[in-house]
Amino acid sequence: MMKYVDAFQTLVIKTIILMMVVVILSSTLEVGWIILHSLITPPFFFLNVEKLLDIFGLFFLVIIGIELLETIKMIITESIMNVGVIILVGITAIVRKVIIIDLKTTPPLFLMGLGVLVLSLAGAYYLINISGKEFKCELK
Repeated sequence: MMKYVDAFQTLVIKTIILMMVVVILSSTLEVGWIILHSLITPPFFFLNVEKLLDIFGLFFLVIIGIELLETIKMIITESIMNVGVIILVGITAIVRKVIIIDLKTTPPLFLMGLGVLVLSLAGAYYLINISGKEFKCELK
C-alpha cells in the first residue's frame, strides 16, 4: 500500500514541477514582452515609475518561482526539505512585497506587521546559520 502512496506522491511532485516550469517560462516571456513593449511605444526607451515597479515585481515573482522549483526538485531527489531554503523563499517573497509596496496607500499597521515578519524571518535564518547545524525535514 505504501508503495502506491509513494508513487502517487512522486507523480504529484513531478506534475507540480511541470506546472512550475510552464508558469516560470510564461512569466519570463511576459516580463520580456512588457519590457519590449514599453521600450518601443512612445515615448521610446522610457519606463515610468509604475511600469518599473510592475517589472521589478514580476522579476521577483520569477525568482520566487525558480526558488520554489529548486525546493521541489530537492524534495524529489533527496526526499528532504531544507528549512533554510524555505525561509529564504519567504524572505524573497517579502522583499518583493517591500519593493512594490505603495507607501501612500498602505496602512501603517500593515507596514509594522511586514517589518515584524522581515525581522522574524531574518532572525530565524541567522539563527539557523550560526548554529552550524542542518535543519532538514526528512519526508520518507
